Amino acid sequence: MLTVVTDALSRRTDYAMKTVDANRIGVKSVSAPSSSLIDDVKAAFASDADAKQLLSYASAPSDEARQKLALHLRARAHRYRVHEGLLL
Repeated sequence: MLTVVTDALSRRTDYAMKTVDANRIGVKSVSAPSSSLIDDVKAAFASDADAKQLLSYASAPSDEARQKLALHLRARAHRYRVHEGLLL
C-alpha cells in the first residue's frame, strides 16, 4: 500500500533551502533622493534679515553678538544652532 499523506518530518531534498542562500542579501542598485531644497533654504537666508542675524549669532555666539540682535530675536536666540550652513 502506498502512503499518500506525508508526515511533518519528510521533506523533498530538491525543495530544501540552503542556509547560505536564505540569509544572503543581494543589492542590485542603490539610489539616493536629490533635491534642491537645502540650497533653496540657504539662498532664502540671504534675503531674510532675521535669519541673517540668527545665523550670524548662532555661528559664533557671544554676549556682544547677542546684543547686536534685534530685540524680538534676543529672547529666543538660544534655541538656534548652525549645522552645515543651516539654521536649526
